[in-house]
Amino acid sequence: MTSTKQMIVQAFSKAFNKYFYNELVVGKLAHSELKQSINKGDEVDITMPGVVRLFDYDGGDLPTAEAATLSTCKVKIDRGKAFHFELSEMEEKMIEANKETPDNMVSLAKDYTEDAIKQFAASVDTAYANLYTRAGHYLDDNGSAITLTPEIAKDIFAYMQAKFQRGDGKGHTNWVDGSMVCVIPPEYQFYLGKLDELKYTESGKTEMKKGYIGNLCGWEILVSNNIAQPEDGVFYPLFGVKDKTLAGGISSDLNTTYYTPEKNFNTCYKGYGLYGVGAPRADMLGTVKVSAPLKVSA
Repeated sequence: MTSTKQMIVQAFSKAFNKYFYNELVVGKLAHSELKQSINKGDEVDITMPGVVRLFDYDGGDLPTAEAATLSTCKVKIDRGKAFHFELSEMEEKMIEANKETPDNMVSLAKDYTEDAIKQFAASVDTAYANLYTRAGHYLDDNGSAITLTPEIAKDIFAYMQAKFQRGDGKGHTNWVDGSMVCVIPPEYQFYLGKLDELKYTESGKTEMKKGYIGNLCGWEILVSNNIAQPEDGVFYPLFGVKDKTLAGGISSDLNTTYYTPEKNFNTCYKGYGLYGVGAPRADMLGTVKVSAPLKVSA
């Protein structure tokens, strides 16, 4: 028979699996796979979305169908985060009272693990953001950061649109309509907010995506606090294709265990999550070195 504490551990794992992806923002550019039984230092295979080869046709029967080409990249699991917290007997009983309705139990468990899930997702997002150094499309001002104005902030989106659309002259392009995503810091959002095109664009949407503020030049714009900032006042927003540009391997749960300390009636829960990231499609990744000082004119 499963004990209350075991049920709570299971509810924590289910809450992680259910809500983790929703917390990712920079991770929207990545194909992230949850992996079981991984250890720090492991290399795991991430299967990226497939491609299809186009060939010349001059009539007649088509040749035998070929399998779509799936590319696999290896990602090293080299990062981790841990948590350790205590639940009172009353709190455990509140979760146990919902054991007949698993969804309610998972929702209640989320209330206690939400901060851990948010912090873990933020750590993964930060790791993805720091892959800006792998970008195949790069823009700066002769080595220096481009100082933003509203118009320059907009022009950068148009520039990256052109770079991604250019392609190789054979029909291959890095632009996928409806799948282009740009992730910017709040400081960049400050300048975009001065454009008529992005005023109030989020109102009236039935379901808000985390970080979403609007669309510009074909890019869906998301805002994240985890964009790379290697030096004070300088940021590297990312441009790419949703689910296809980056790759990540992430623990399928937070490896939660429990114990009761001596001379204590409460139960302590501890666990950890591991992850690793990579940038297998540098041709689908763009970044720009920008400076975005926050100034308000009277």
